[in-house]
Amino acid sequence: MRKNSWIAWLIVLAGIFAVVQIKPQIVPQVKSELQSANNQIQPYVYLIKANIEKKLSGQRETTTEKQVGKATTPTEEPLQGMTTAKTYYYHFKDNVPQSARQVFEYAVEQYNKTGIVNLVPGKADSDQNSVTFFVYHKKIENVMSSSVELGNGGPSALQLNDYAINTSRAGLNLTYPTLSVKKSVAMHELGHALGLAHSSYTNSVMYPVDQGVYQLSEADLNGLRSIYDK
Repeated sequence: MRKNSWIAWLIVLAGIFAVVQIKPQIVPQVKSELQSANNQIQPYVYLIKANIEKKLSGQRETTTEKQVGKATTPTEEPLQGMTTAKTYYYHFKDNVPQSARQVFEYAVEQYNKTGIVNLVPGKADSDQNSVTFFVYHKKIENVMSSSVELGNGGPSALQLNDYAINTSRAGLNLTYPTLSVKKSVAMHELGHALGLAHSSYTNSVMYPVDQGVYQLSEADLNGLRSIYDK
């Protein structure tokens, strides 16, 4: 049985060698198609690997709202100890697709509902806070990596004494749209833009690994208040 199997493989390899000898131009084409196929399956391999790891561990670290309670989501360094305006003017880059705009608009609505910040559409003046929504492409360097970048965001503050003018950005990685174009990712990246840093609580939108959370926790609200209610 094993011998027959090896004989079959030798026949297949011989056939491939013959094709390459006759049509050497087929090699770059096959290489290109394999690379394209690899790029398409990368996110699915990542998801399978992540799910397997969760099942093998037998448990998932979680924290409850009661545990979070009066805790406060940390502040991004550029806004730490600074006072800044509650109003932000936001706009989308021209290449942002409708699907990404929708999840970002959802995030804007949720943050506005808090009453702590006020995000309005439009271009900001040089002395006003702003958020630019964008999209980009970034591949997983290692297909077996335990993480994948879904988005990118953060503040860029011009500090004048103890006052900051925040020119911020929030973006989604469209290389993997099925993973990144989600309400939870948009909430996370906009949170960074507004000054919220990563949280260790799994029920926070600022937890560094996407948990599908798209509602602000009490700790997230406390984090916003620590920046804007001064």
